[in-house]
Amino acid sequence: MKKFTISLLYLLITSQSLAQIKLPGNNVINGWVKSEASRVFKKTALFNHINGGAEIFHEFGFDELIVQDYKNNSEEISIEIYKMEYPTSALGIYLMKCGQETPINGISARNSGNRFQFTIFSGNYFIQINNFTGNKKNLPAMVQFSLFLLSPIKTNNHIEVLKYLPEKNLFPGSIRIIRGKYGLEPIYTFGQGDILKLNRKIFAVVGDYKVGADQVFTQLFIPYPNHKFASDVFNNLVENLDPYLKIIQQEKNKFIFKDYQNKYGIVKINGNIIKIKIHLTQKP
Repeated sequence: MKKFTISLLYLLITSQSLAQIKLPGNNVINGWVKSEASRVFKKTALFNHINGGAEIFHEFGFDELIVQDYKNNSEEISIEIYKMEYPTSALGIYLMKCGQETPINGISARNSGNRFQFTIFSGNYFIQINNFTGNKKNLPAMVQFSLFLLSPIKTNNHIEVLKYLPEKNLFPGSIRIIRGKYGLEPIYTFGQGDILKLNRKIFAVVGDYKVGADQVFTQLFIPYPNHKFASDVFNNLVENLDPYLKIIQQEKNKFIFKDYQNKYGIVKINGNIIKIKIHLTQKP
């Protein structure tokens, strides 16, 4: 009986946390009604909705997706609400999906959009509003759907890992957050697998920086739990660096390498922080 009570309490707490966002009912947004029942995808069931892209959501920390389709005569709008583990998880997905940010007037949460799709970040949530026809007449409804969904969210958008990125010369729109090998893959290949040992637990931050008129290099900052952890990762990089990267100088707390494009990189360890620069045109 006690076990049943604990399980019931857990379900109640979970259902309450997932009920923070409520879906608009029929005609709450004038003329728009649900075209079918909402679909819910929890944890690994996300693979049934996203073909070939669910891994990155799970890497960041995915809890649940709710999909609801609406229609207004021949027009359709689809809402996708992704509940993520942390605000940092939600922002990480948003930054990967939003492209060059073009905020929509009237939406206060961080967002980017056009007549086909809005992408929105707020609290633990990543939200997409899809307008499949691209009909501009649906834009006011898309804004209203967004505001309805955002109104109950308790925003906590303080993202601790962003503090490590220097602001000076940071290239606009270049910030990325990673939490494992799938996030790192489009940025750089340091070696096989999860070579930075983020293990879907540690968030790292990435940004591009301008040097002069036309040169750009990339910086990564990875805050590990302690110096020993960071030191183990540093040594792992030295021992298992990708064969296309050649270490040309090594010291106790740093090493410099050269890549196949004859560009340079440097890895430094300072306490529990590993700092990496890549795409350098001159030896640091």
